[in-house]
Amino acid sequence: MTFKVAVFGEALFDMIEQENGDYRPFIGGSPYNVARSFSRQGLNCSYLSPISNDSFGDKIYNSATIENIHMPQNNRSFQATSLALVYKNEQGNPDYRLYRKSVADLDISADRLLSNLPEDLDLFHTGSLALVPEMLDVLIPVMTALKSKGVKISIDVNVRKGVEIDHAKYVSAIAQLITYADIVKVSDEDLLLQDLVGDPQELASNMLKDMTNGMVVLTLGEDGAHIITENINIKQAVYKAVPMGDTVGAGDTFFSSMLAQLLRDNALTPAAEKEHLAYALKYGSLAASINVSKIGCQPPTHAEVLSKLDELCCA
Repeated sequence: MTFKVAVFGEALFDMIEQENGDYRPFIGGSPYNVARSFSRQGLNCSYLSPISNDSFGDKIYNSATIENIHMPQNNRSFQATSLALVYKNEQGNPDYRLYRKSVADLDISADRLLSNLPEDLDLFHTGSLALVPEMLDVLIPVMTALKSKGVKISIDVNVRKGVEIDHAKYVSAIAQLITYADIVKVSDEDLLLQDLVGDPQELASNMLKDMTNGMVVLTLGEDGAHIITENINIKQAVYKAVPMGDTVGAGDTFFSSMLAQLLRDNALTPAAEKEHLAYALKYGSLAASINVSKIGCQPPTHAEVLSKLDELCCA
């Protein structure tokens, strides 16, 4: 059975500073990384956010075509492609500046997004820079319609500093959208950027109070990940990447691969067997380690993850 998924959120270009001071462009954006991973996991994936008709947008469109990602015919926009300038600050640490005004991926209405939703959808995914106040009037009607049809909704919180001048308004928008989700991914850093201070597992558990029969996936960097429901808390350690490439897209690969496995096991519900939830968490963690063993976001296929699982079992 092939599951049908749709992704809404930014596809952008990361302009990454090189050692000589020049900037090199890379296609990125958390939701777009998720769409690539879904497709490589064998899911029937549609990417629904508008893509600019500028030269950067052409590259994104061509990339999606190569990845076998479906796109609506009317998804090109005259607005510009969003950019993220990635550089080292005065302390020598990575920092970034987002260029998000009048950009293509925000150039959409609720009616247009509703009309572009595929039939018989199993999962709708969004997150990251789509969770901004100006998108509430788009996403809330769409999510309401999806919930009425029984379509599962996943959200990757992925908080970004500097997205909105009014940070409190941004955090409030995220909180509103989480109430529509069946499963939410949040990191310990995301919690801090939402001004939530305390034990990450307890804070993640508290998010369930605002969800209906939901699940929260908590990532803790080198300390692994948890899947948390009202009744269980399953932990998964990190799989070390050999060789080590970089961590670009690791979280996107982890969550999308985990979601793909939950769909395959019909386990995208807190009522699922604990063994299925634990296996999906393990599967996502292993997929992330494969991605981290490479340079840039390069999500593995379903076959690649299964092969790695076989190696672990035989080791």
